[in-house]
Amino acid sequence: MCGRYVRFSTKTELEHHFETIFRIEEEPGPSYNTAPGTLNPVVLTGRAQTRGITLMKWGLIPPFADSPNIGYKMMNARSETLHEKPSFRPAFERKRCLVPANGFYEWQQSGSAKVPHFISLKEEPLFAFAGLFERWLSPENASVFTYTIITTQANPLIAPLHERMPVILRPEQYDTWLDQTQRNLGALQEMLQPYPAEAMQFWEVPEDVNKASVNHPDLMKPGSGSLQAPTLF
Repeated sequence: MCGRYVRFSTKTELEHHFETIFRIEEEPGPSYNTAPGTLNPVVLTGRAQTRGITLMKWGLIPPFADSPNIGYKMMNARSETLHEKPSFRPAFERKRCLVPANGFYEWQQSGSAKVPHFISLKEEPLFAFAGLFERWLSPENASVFTYTIITTQANPLIAPLHERMPVILRPEQYDTWLDQTQRNLGALQEMLQPYPAEAMQFWEVPEDVNKASVNHPDLMKPGSGSLQAPTLF
């Protein structure tokens, strides 16, 4: 799964990497402990098939939901069942997005405790999770835009930490994923594979990351006696 992630790239870096511009004036500050329920940059395309970056709340609220509280239960969507679930299928068909990130956290069960780890790509400091978004109308008729991060089976590196991991897309896949005219769900499903283990790394980090209210760069740094990722290749 993916319950916390990191995004510290600047507005300029995001615009350069995703070859687009922000649709909002304010620059979102860095977040070293991004949690569900927060507003974060998301990349999507409009009707003219042009990319743009905007802010959405993490935790997808389906259009038919009675309450926005369901969003906290829908921070992730399993890649294997996107085409089956009423909450995700419409978005999978025509509301796909990219979620910029610089890394993410995962917790490994160790006895009665859960040990946090920071995971990132070795050669790519900025990347994108595959995501879906939706528009929900509140009782006051206000539009609320939310997103979810798609997960898949963990690769051999991440599997000792958790059986699931977020889907990370390569830059050459961005256009296909964002293309609103692309309705070949089988082809899209094929894109949702585990990222190569040899291109990733992780290490143990301080338990402060367990608190969503704690948000600073030191959360990503190896803790005392930190466990490094094993060498698999």
